[in-house]
Amino acid sequence: MESQSRGLQSVQQWMQAVITHPEGVQSGSRSETARDALGEAAEASLEDLILPSQRLDSQQRIEVYANAYYARLLECLSEEFPALVQLLGEETFNAFAVEYLQFFPSQSYTLADLGANFHHFLSQYRDAAQEDTDADSQERSWSDLMIDLAQLERTYSEVFSGPGIERMDTLLGDALATVPPQSMGRICLTPAPCLRLLQLDCAAHEYAIAVRKQADLEGAFPQVRPTYLAITRIRYVVRTIELEPGEFQILQQLCEGISLETAIANVAVLDALDDTVLAQQLLAWFQKWATDQMFVDFRVASC
Repeated sequence: MESQSRGLQSVQQWMQAVITHPEGVQSGSRSETARDALGEAAEASLEDLILPSQRLDSQQRIEVYANAYYARLLECLSEEFPALVQLLGEETFNAFAVEYLQFFPSQSYTLADLGANFHHFLSQYRDAAQEDTDADSQERSWSDLMIDLAQLERTYSEVFSGPGIERMDTLLGDALATVPPQSMGRICLTPAPCLRLLQLDCAAHEYAIAVRKQADLEGAFPQVRPTYLAITRIRYVVRTIELEPGEFQILQQLCEGISLETAIANVAVLDALDDTVLAQQLLAWFQKWATDQMFVDFRVASC
């Protein structure tokens, strides 16, 4: 019985190696992984292991499973990047996705990780295309929008499926009232585990939200402008919050554990503000961050 179990396991491992190989079942059957799975039978051919049917030969039979496997991967990517599918059209999106899977094949136990590198792949594709051709500004903007959408929609997925604040207490607007004024500059904030910050080249979130709400997309093409976003999750709903440039830079510093006074000193855009205006600006931001439950704790750093 144990021998039969090992034999079945070897065939299962071989079949997995064959049908998931990015270059097709013939390459998969000749791969080192497939040969290792068979052990002493490593020299067996595809035809030795898969019998033909009345209508299909051995390769065609196993390609049924390989095609179904890749169809499922494409389906998962389409579900994760609906705005990108809408922008490119299904055929063009699938062409990018198939090529992506050649470079970044599924290697995780969960398909939730499948699209993790999609925006990196699109960035590499854009950089390579721009080296080969003299792309005009419109082509570059189009490529930047694709990458922004891919990064944004991947962030949505990670925030939705990752840890959140639903069972945690978050900082309220008056939480820092107990800190002596002379110590305020030394406060360090703990960000919510679901908080992500994104800097994009265009307002891709407006297009993505319109697609997800199935709104009329006429005139919804994103503006090309620097865009600063906080993505978080409140009561299991992913929220997109647009930020001012200075606010975004301060948040970046605070999320890295840097004290408030050091963060302010590091953000050059705030240098132009006098103390009164800066205090008012920070107060408004802190109230906003508390309302959006961006932080869960704070400490006062020692001198």
